[in-house]
Amino acid sequence: MNKKAFTLIELLVVIAIIAILAAILFPVFAQAKQAAKKTADLSNLKQMGTASMIYTSDHDDTFMLQTGISCDGEWNYNSRIFIPSNWNANRNAQEAAGCFRRIRGGRDAAPNSILPYTKNQDMFYQPDAPVVEIGGGDWDTSAANLAARPTNVSYSFNGLLGTMSATEPVSPTTTPMWWPMFGKKAERGGGYTNPFLICPQADQACRFSAAGPFVTDASACNAGRDNRGISDANGIQSSFGNVSYGTQWIWGGKTQNWVYADGHAKSRVAGSGNASNDPFAPAGSYLQNGVPSQSGIYQDSQCHIPLFRPDRQPN
Repeated sequence: MNKKAFTLIELLVVIAIIAILAAILFPVFAQAKQAAKKTADLSNLKQMGTASMIYTSDHDDTFMLQTGISCDGEWNYNSRIFIPSNWNANRNAQEAAGCFRRIRGGRDAAPNSILPYTKNQDMFYQPDAPVVEIGGGDWDTSAANLAARPTNVSYSFNGLLGTMSATEPVSPTTTPMWWPMFGKKAERGGGYTNPFLICPQADQACRFSAAGPFVTDASACNAGRDNRGISDANGIQSSFGNVSYGTQWIWGGKTQNWVYADGHAKSRVAGSGNASNDPFAPAGSYLQNGVPSQSGIYQDSQCHIPLFRPDRQPN
């Protein structure tokens, strides 16, 4: 009886067909996987938005503090805080004995304020983002120094909303509340508010005001993005921290996921870097691979970033 077998030619043809199909399908699978991660990230952010709105309903309709009072009796600002505030065992001992600023100044800050509502630290992490150890000193995350699990933080709170009534933003659907300040990156155990308010008097509310003076020279807003001297009647200033951490082109189509002041989450275009001085773009210009140029951040004549102003939004 004759037995038929595949010839070498037939086997090579089959292998070639499989290789061609694999070459076609693998990119499709990769895109589907990326889309799934984007959807998961959007879902996490939606839950962060919901947690923030529940917080406001429990606190007289006001948004979270952008920061708390630090050890020096002043409002903490532009300083990384522990998230959660108790993860560092060594610093917990210092706080118990007196005061440690990253704990005291961050305990009431927005990320730690909504943790009891999210009940999930992982919501602050953007899927696939490289996790960076800030390194050394306060940021020793070795097992011996852990009293709790440090949070991997990708998102920052819009400090201009701090303690503001949830009904005050003129356009809550376009006013950012949480956004990926670090780009495609997460910091282990800490983060900070951006943009943030500089509030020198602890006996006064740390609250955004549009009543500050106008300036005619944009260079007055520079000084390392620390707009000292540009303040309102109560001495409150605003500033925008460094955003040149990771690429802002996080998802397909150069998009990011954001949460807005009404609690909804959606994707938005991060910008191509081709627009000049676009006041409602996260960055006006980019370096290679979507890392923003700090000098390209657009500030208006009150040294605010229009995109984040709760009193001024695009139509």
